[in-house]
Amino acid sequence: MGVMCLDGLVGLLREEAGRKPGLEGMGERLGGLVVEPSSLRPYLHFGRGRYTRNLVYRDARLEIIVNCWDSGTASPIHDHDGQECWFSIQAGTFVMENYALVAGGLGPGPARLGPPEVVGPVGVGHVDFRSPEAPIHRVIAHEGPAVSLHVYAGPVARCLVFDPRRQRCALRELRYDSIFGRPLARKETAPTLALF
Repeated sequence: MGVMCLDGLVGLLREEAGRKPGLEGMGERLGGLVVEPSSLRPYLHFGRGRYTRNLVYRDARLEIIVNCWDSGTASPIHDHDGQECWFSIQAGTFVMENYALVAGGLGPGPARLGPPEVVGPVGVGHVDFRSPEAPIHRVIAHEGPAVSLHVYAGPVARCLVFDPRRQRCALRELRYDSIFGRPLARKETAPTLALF
């Protein structure tokens, strides 16, 4: 496994995002990569019984987030608003449930999902990729506390959240728990965060 400091990785990704559309080859680059734990420290903000979203970097072509997971917590079943997403495990183990869209689900309203394809438990160095063609999944922190690094080929401000029992989905605006290492109050949001 390779080791790299977070600032070095952000710099490399910014340079690559500026040269070409998308982030071609990102899965191979992140596979097995461990971010130097001390460089993650400013972004490690945990919440009891939940996971937190901690913004590291964002511009019009790239968004990098560190998620911190309490053991046993799970994301809702969600998509990625048409963006490519790479999910790199930095600590703990995870189980992923990947879903195929059977009907609806392209906007809020009726949505039917196929049965989940379960991946894991998987640990440090594993990379999961979500493409616009297969965007829907749920992430579960199998053993934690756990840390994941998320790289998006463009900022994701909202996503669809799916309820398979009711066969519906709804639009959810996303929020951060910290921005550039600064924790936000639970009710504080960052809707005016400018893309620079």
